[in-house]
Amino acid sequence: MRLLFVTGPTPSNIFALAPLATAARDAGHQVLMSTVRERTSVVTGVGLPAIAATTTPLADLKATRRSGEREHVPDDVDHPEFIRYTGRWFGRVAAESLVRLREVAAAWRPDVVIGGPHAYAAALLAHELSVPWVRHTWTALDTQGIHVGSEDELAPELARLGLDRIPPPALLIDNCPPSIRQADAAPAQQIRYVPINSQRVSEPWMYTWGERRRVCVTGGSMATQDNNFELIRSMVKNLLARGAEVIVPAPQETADALRAEFGDIRAGWFPLDVVMPTCALIVHHAGGLTGLTATLSGVPQLLLPQEAKVRESARLVAQYGCAVSLLPDEATEDRVSEALEGLLHEPSYAQRARDLAREIGTMPPPAEVVGLVTSLA
Repeated sequence: MRLLFVTGPTPSNIFALAPLATAARDAGHQVLMSTVRERTSVVTGVGLPAIAATTTPLADLKATRRSGEREHVPDDVDHPEFIRYTGRWFGRVAAESLVRLREVAAAWRPDVVIGGPHAYAAALLAHELSVPWVRHTWTALDTQGIHVGSEDELAPELARLGLDRIPPPALLIDNCPPSIRQADAAPAQQIRYVPINSQRVSEPWMYTWGERRRVCVTGGSMATQDNNFELIRSMVKNLLARGAEVIVPAPQETADALRAEFGDIRAGWFPLDVVMPTCALIVHHAGGLTGLTATLSGVPQLLLPQEAKVRESARLVAQYGCAVSLLPDEATEDRVSEALEGLLHEPSYAQRARDLAREIGTMPPPAEVVGLVTSLA
């Protein structure tokens, strides 16, 4: 059977869908994974065949409306218009991707199309081909405002198909453990989280404990000097003053800037699933996959969610007892110091992380979910 995976424009989209795609290949199915041109190396880096679905630079898709007008990007990430803006550029990615994916489908007709949470080209292509489409989200990631913005931008494609909105999936898959899933989240087929990251040659320090307590600080795969950089920088400074060994998985530009300033840190692109078991704590932006990777290693978390769409998930993780979550206006120097002290010295946080890891272990593995996906066809 042929399964086409359509991912969103960030590495996390690829890492989230890769376990199911890999399991499908292991079961003997043919698999292709599409993404924006800039992320094809991430797909091939996890051992999957990649399709470049766009030619326009991603920066241009984010900055320019289909009419040619420049986008107005709100400064306030909590403003509803920022969510709609995010939906609009996701819609532009989908519109351009759909052109390439039609060409792929003409030569290689998929039996099922599986899309990331906001990879709307998956829904439209599947509707055109009259095949099932599956929406694969993670940690119950969903923002209704994003859907609305995308539908505005995709109005020509929807009208061509006789639709007034993006059609619902035949199946929703989610890897969020039930204990931290939002109460109003849509019913979904559970899938066990399996960490899959871009890898590099592992060095001994990555998988062994150091002499000092190790703390991982990350803004995720998209952290740059313009995105969460100051937050990462201030946290590194705080932790070094506490005598911690600080490691920062980050893109090269961010890593170079941090090493130039602090020197005594390890910063760069290294696989989170390899280093996490050697950490006593992780400080991050409340990314779903980052948090689940930490959970599987029993590592407490300090969550600093910047975007409104992840704050409820961060609250639920903290409520469970394996993390502390501080909103931007709560992350004062005193509150951060208090949170670090508790997370590093109170064993209950690590115990609750281990409890949640055991719950993840009871969820259906990707190999089991593959059979459900293929049965739709």
